[in-house]
Order: sequence, then C-alpha cells, then structure tokens
Amino acid sequence: MKKKKVVLFFPSYASNEACPPLALIAIAGPLITAGYEVKIIDTALEPDFVGAVMRELDGALCLGMSLVTGPMIKGAIAVSRAAKAKYPGLPIILGGWHPSILPQQTLECRYVDAVVVRQGEQALVEMVERLEAGEPLNGVAGTLTKEKGAITLNPTRPHTPVAQLPGRMPGYDLIDYERYYRITKLRWLMYTTSHGCPYNCSYCSNAAVYGRNLDVLPAEQVVDEVTYLVKKYHINLVGIIDDIFFAFRPRSLQIAEGFIRSGLKFEWYIQDRADSWERMTPEQAKIFRRAGLVRIHFGAESGSDEVLKAIEKKSDTESTLAAINRCKEADIRASFGFIFGLPAEQEEDLIKTVDLIRQIYERYDRADCYTNIFTPYPGSPAWQESIDKGLEPPKTFEEWADFYPRLTVLPWLQGGKHRRLQAIRQYLRFGYHQVKVGEQQHSWRHRLLLNALKPSAQYRLKKHQFNFPVEIYSYWGLQRLKKDLILHERF
Repeated sequence: MKKKKVVLFFPSYASNEACPPLALIAIAGPLITAGYEVKIIDTALEPDFVGAVMRELDGALCLGMSLVTGPMIKGAIAVSRAAKAKYPGLPIILGGWHPSILPQQTLECRYVDAVVVRQGEQALVEMVERLEAGEPLNGVAGTLTKEKGAITLNPTRPHTPVAQLPGRMPGYDLIDYERYYRITKLRWLMYTTSHGCPYNCSYCSNAAVYGRNLDVLPAEQVVDEVTYLVKKYHINLVGIIDDIFFAFRPRSLQIAEGFIRSGLKFEWYIQDRADSWERMTPEQAKIFRRAGLVRIHFGAESGSDEVLKAIEKKSDTESTLAAINRCKEADIRASFGFIFGLPAEQEEDLIKTVDLIRQIYERYDRADCYTNIFTPYPGSPAWQESIDKGLEPPKTFEEWADFYPRLTVLPWLQGGKHRRLQAIRQYLRFGYHQVKVGEQQHSWRHRLLLNALKPSAQYRLKKHQFNFPVEIYSYWGLQRLKKDLILHERF
C-alpha cells in the first residue's frame, strides 16, 4: 500500500546560503518513523519553488513549513496562496520561531490552518495521524487550530527532553547532498546538540520559546550521531548551531575527544559566548582544533561595555579580545557578530564598536566580523522598551516579512542616522574581508572591485569619516549597471 505523503517547505531568508534545512529534517524524522512519505522542498535548490511545491501536493495530507521572522514569510505566503488556489481543502501548518512567538496572529492569516508552538516533532505526527483518519485537528497539544475562521487554543505540550525526541536521524536520508555541493562546493549539514540558553540577553527572544533552560544531549549520543552522519553521507563540514555550546565545559571536551577517537576527518563550527571560550586553557582549545573545530561564531554585539551592561550581555570587550587570542593560539577562525542601533547606543558607543572591529582584524588575520541593525522581536526583554520608544509592530502576519535586521528602520534611528549607519556597515564590508560559510563566492571581477575600495574604506573607518560616501554610490551604480547588462544580454 502506498504511503501517505506529507510535503514540507523551507522558504528563503533572502540570502545566498544553501544548506540542508535542519528544522525540516528534525520534523521529518518522526514522520518517516511513523510510516509516512515525506518530501522536502528547499527554496535554495528550487528557483521556481512554488512550482516545485505544487508538483508534490497531489495526494498530500498537508503542507508544513518552518520559518523565522522576516523574509521567509514572503515565500511562505507565495506557496500557501498557490496551494490554496488549487487545493482549497489542503491543511497548511506552520511552525518554527515566528509562529511560536506570535501563534494567534500567524493563524489569522487566511492561508494558514494550524500553528505548532515550540517543539514540533511529536505534535506534527499527531496532527498527520488525525488527518489520515479524517479527524479534526482540534485538541492536539502544543498547537493552535482554525476551523471556519474560529481559532482554538489547544492544551500546552510539555517540553520533551531533546534526548527523548523520536526519529532524530531518518530525516537526513531525504537530502540530496550533491545538489547542495554543486551550489556551495561543500558537503555539509547542520546539527544541534541542545535547545535553549540560560542567559537572558535583552535583544534575544530565546526565552519566549524555551524559557531560560538549557536542554542538552549526552556527549556520547552527540559523538555517535555526528560520526554516523559524517560517515554515511561523506560530510566535510558540520555546523553545530546550538545557542551556546561551551556551557558545560567537561561535556564539550568529551564531544571533542569523541570526535578525535572516531578517526574521521571532518570539520565543524559552533557559536557561543566569548567569555565561555575565554575560560578554556590553551591546551583545551587545541584539543578542539585537533577534533576538527575550525570556526567559532561569537556574539560580541557592541564595543561599548556600557551598552553590553544595558542589554544584560554579562560579558565585556576584554572577553572578546581574549577570545581572539585563544582562537589564534589554536588556529581556529574567530567570527564576531555586532548589533548596531541598540536602544542604549550613543555616538561614542558606535565609534567604540567600529574601533573594536578594526582591532579584531588587526589582532588576527583569521578573524572576521558581521553587523546587523538591531531588530526587536516579540518575546525579547527589549520588546516593550522598543514599543515605548515608538516602535510600531506589524499588525498582520504578512507585514512581518519586512521585519529584517539588515534593513530595519527604528524610531530612534531614522533618516540621516539610518543612512550613516548603513554607510558604516558598507565601509566595514569594503575594508575588511568576510568568510561566509555555504554561500556562493563573488566573481573575480567583484573581488577585484572590493579590493580596489579597501584602502579608502579602511581610512574612513580609522578616521571616523562617513559623510559623502562616494565609494558606496559608485559601487551601487556599478551593481545596477551590471544587472542592466545581464538583462540586456538575456533579451
């Protein structure tokens, strides 16, 4: 007998990154274990992603999507609109970060029939079983459902420890790793060893989803699962995307030592806090490097200790600089993320951040930095403060598509202030290299242009001179010209 089918769709976050979507892999595994056929459609692989989804929907029990706030919503709406036009009775179920934070508003969208809040692995299986049996979705714990426009808030689902979640591995079998390799020249995947974070940084909405709990897999299970995936799918790079990896130092060392004992040669990267890494000894740092750790992403956030205190970061700029030294000793690439436009940031704080970024690059030739503009999210401690300062949140699910940290215009950061901040960010990209994982690389012509702009950009950053950004105007003019030439060649 033919298996009943579930279609899962992963919209794009408006980037060039192409990596097997972990969120869909995680919820696909339990469905496969329960006997269902699962199809994953990833926008990164499908230029005509609407058509790709539509080709799979005939006979499907439902269409599921996982998304975070921002541009992913555009793809979700495009696919949902097309699906409902051809299959009006097909249930569309949304889960992930954004639906978990704003479930009722998400469900008010006319294309959405149900929302899964927080963990979706078990809830989605129960929903699919009900759909197969012809039963209503109302009553499944951990969900909100809608019938004839009426929304039902179903019982809360207790948190299941990550070690007890079913079907962690089968979802990886659905992935065509060669297709991702052709785009990125990497055989890679993402994996998680924990859920949650014990810290409560004011810009982060993590606590709204997981609370301030850190739920971890045993080190032995991590080693077994990762080495299994590396060996089976010939993986070269594993992205371990825990919110915090070094919280339990003995456990993290056990994982590294397990990778060494496996004898497999693969690389991996993690993200964590600078102060957690700083506490490692040089000898411990070198153990991680021998185990294949090649990169650590740190949330530095600001070059001002006053701003760090205001956002309850519980770290400081000295920890950031110490983390660079520890990475340098172990030959591990160090990446740092910074947030511009935080509510407490003043002009002198912004300049301190620019100077810290310059110092990072000067200290270590294998460091790089990334910047975003502060984007307050519902559920974060800074959300109410942002509302009080004049932020007007989107009123519908569709409007959240433009809530995007690279472009956000804040009430306290508009007009000339916003343009100046974007110019600073662009000069940082011109002046210093970035080594992005899993993204298509620039052409040699584009790299030549960036190298030509580097000296001027570094001078401006050193002197804090950002008025009349003629280099940026010239750059964007050339980019528009290139697009026009490509269109002309096509037509």
